[in-house]
Amino acid sequence: MPLPTVLDSLISRSLRQSSRTAFSIARGDQIQSSMTWGDLVHRSLVAARCLSDAGLRRGDRVIVCLPIGQDLLSTLFGVLLAGGVCVPSYPLVTGHGLERWKQQIRTAARVAQVRYAIALPSQRTLVSALLAELREGTLALDPGQLRDGAPADFRAVEPSDLALIQFTSGTTRDPRGTAISHAALAANVSGLVNALALDEDIVSVSWLPPYHDMGLVGHVFAPVVCGAHQVLLPTHQFLSRPVSWLQLISKLRANQTTAPNTGYSICARRVPVEAREDLDLSTLRQALVGAEPVLPDTLDAFSKAFSPCGFSASAFRPVYGLAESTLAVSIAPPGGVRVDRVSRSALASSGRALPSECGNDSILFVRVGHHLPDHELRVVDPLGNPCEPRHVGEILVRGPSLMQGYFNDPAASRDALRGGWLRTGDLGYLADGALHVTGRSKDLVIKGGRNYVPVDIEAACEEDPAIRRGRVVAFGVSNPSTGTEDIVVVAETRRKQSIGSPDLARRLTALVVERVGVRPDHVEVMGPGVLPKTSSGKLQRARIKAAWERGAKLRTQAPGRLMDSQLVELVRGRALALADLGWSNAREWLNWRQ
Repeated sequence: MPLPTVLDSLISRSLRQSSRTAFSIARGDQIQSSMTWGDLVHRSLVAARCLSDAGLRRGDRVIVCLPIGQDLLSTLFGVLLAGGVCVPSYPLVTGHGLERWKQQIRTAARVAQVRYAIALPSQRTLVSALLAELREGTLALDPGQLRDGAPADFRAVEPSDLALIQFTSGTTRDPRGTAISHAALAANVSGLVNALALDEDIVSVSWLPPYHDMGLVGHVFAPVVCGAHQVLLPTHQFLSRPVSWLQLISKLRANQTTAPNTGYSICARRVPVEAREDLDLSTLRQALVGAEPVLPDTLDAFSKAFSPCGFSASAFRPVYGLAESTLAVSIAPPGGVRVDRVSRSALASSGRALPSECGNDSILFVRVGHHLPDHELRVVDPLGNPCEPRHVGEILVRGPSLMQGYFNDPAASRDALRGGWLRTGDLGYLADGALHVTGRSKDLVIKGGRNYVPVDIEAACEEDPAIRRGRVVAFGVSNPSTGTEDIVVVAETRRKQSIGSPDLARRLTALVVERVGVRPDHVEVMGPGVLPKTSSGKLQRARIKAAWERGAKLRTQAPGRLMDSQLVELVRGRALALADLGWSNAREWLNWRQ
């Protein structure tokens, strides 16, 4: 029997719990507004009627480009209730990053072949012009045009109909639009709700942007199915004042939240001791962590910083997922983080994650649990054969949550989906039946016949107090003269005075040698806030590597040297323009802040 769609659950919940609070919108540490289930459904059905009257038909793709708020929620569900396909996109929050934002809209419109867009009144004309560049007859509306009129009659959608086109993060390649059906969305949300035991007693706080899978599926659609009270804090407010996230958890006695590793790191570093005194985090029973490598040291630092506030490390639950599988693939069981200590030398030489007792020869990997119910997971070698336990290989996933394919990209779809299995491009191994993720297959560095995990190299560099955590990229580049790969490290410093510091470059080199057992061939020290990020805040590894390779021919090949001027331009001590961006795009990118 097919699962009810998220829309079925939405209508059902509004009939049973019309007056109960569904979503609250926070500003700082205060609740600014709230919506009941009845309010949400009424506003969404009105939006659906307005969209239908404007010509929206089943299967039409709609860019939804609105800030976090009630209009965003009613528009997202309104598009789906009208039979449309949501293409969530970041709004332009500040005046910075205009060119970057315009390119995001162009990419979304081109890939998804959109016909409609919903944007703020101040951005509507610009969005309309961007759409018209690519396709005639497009229409841009603002939320005010979706608020008046009679509500539409609810019409159930077909499970096979598309619900979302959500874009991959774009860390290792250009973003692609994953085509997610209503059936896939329902399957993933149902798996999440069951695995996490979510119910109507849950109060959840999230600052994750609802324009990507983790924030959208986990904190907009999942609450509809389980009936949780979801509090949404705008991402930029968390980044400017991280303690606001924790204050909301404390005031509301929230019991569930989610953040990437970086979010917990930011709080451990930036929330002062005096701001922790009034926090009560004792009610937080689940603190999910995912979307990027989970570093045990980061979670230890958060636990130590906030255990006096009642936080328990047992609340941490690592997760693994990706946009191609709607969101979640595996979830660790309750009880906190379980770390697997393996031999670094064995991993590098044989690709086997053998247990290790020696601290100097150890690398830590976090257990991210078992696959969702009704899904399958396997690890395979380069020939596609299943790997033995503790042998590293590519992670494959099969199940009802998988995308239909990359929208309008049949070649990439055929490459990713083979025999019903999704090739994730991620490397990992199984131990005691649980998954451990070691990195991206495209990121693996092979030097002298040995395999090195970039995350390991990056973590070593981050031990230096002058380096910004989460702002280090390690990658390999081919060296024809040696027949192997050179290891390149690009790192941001906390202070612009450290840019190009030979002493700092030497310290980073020594740390990598000591911790990883290999000497990087090139160490580049950049100023704070200059490495390019995706719209979800992840470093754009592919772009950084491509830029380095373009400039590498022009540079002296000695480690610790500042990048050549054709690769780097320093603007007022803090700006880095990558060679493949061009000055106009680079300038906007440099000024952009998530």
